[in-house]
Amino acid sequence: MTSQLHPFLLILFVFLSAVSFGQNKEDVIYLSNGSIIRGLILEDSLKNNVRILNHAGDTWSFSQESIDTITREKPFEYNAFMFYKPGIEIELGGSLLARSNNNVIGKSVIPEVDLGIGYRFRSGISPGAKVSVAFYEWTEIPLSAVLRWRTSSRSVSPVIFLESGYTLPAEERDDNRDYSYSSKGGMHVTAGIGIERILNENSSLILEFSYHYQELKYHLTPLHDWIRERDRTETFNRLKVSVGYVFK
Repeated sequence: MTSQLHPFLLILFVFLSAVSFGQNKEDVIYLSNGSIIRGLILEDSLKNNVRILNHAGDTWSFSQESIDTITREKPFEYNAFMFYKPGIEIELGGSLLARSNNNVIGKSVIPEVDLGIGYRFRSGISPGAKVSVAFYEWTEIPLSAVLRWRTSSRSVSPVIFLESGYTLPAEERDDNRDYSYSSKGGMHVTAGIGIERILNENSSLILEFSYHYQELKYHLTPLHDWIRERDRTETFNRLKVSVGYVFK
């Protein structure tokens, strides 16, 4: 399993580096007329003037009398400001469900692909829905209601999320020596945390780690006369790692 998680660890390193970079600050001049100038204050030989290089590459000079205050603040993130405006968002992603000793799945790593749609509010809360395709030894289709909360309006934000729904069988599970399986699906719940990195005003990347609970229900038809017909519910718990690309 370790070798399959290397891409996720690489993305995590990039995200954490972005968090560290995001701690830089910029100079901010608040003028008496209400204007705000952001950039880098330059040394000036004129005692009564302050020069600042703004993000457009222009140098502005202001007299001390025209300045209200000078501060150092976290940089204004235009891309984040635009991306966090309320609106519909779509997510494309993939997941890996970690190994389990449960007899239902065995010790394989389960890949999953996801397509979600939601609505992001200014508060950072995004309710939505998601359809997935999970590739066990057979194929299942999880349908989920999703609630995600971005806890910051910066370009890098922690994420808390909860998913719940029902998994539909896309194909029947293979028979064993005693029974023929008729799949009925089952409920699932996923809860976790992650981090989102805004790429531009229209897109972002999300890396998430979560706990996943799944039920799978079957009707078992006996293949021999001496075995009884019965219903069966199998459950498993496992860790899940997900990467998603969000665009608006």
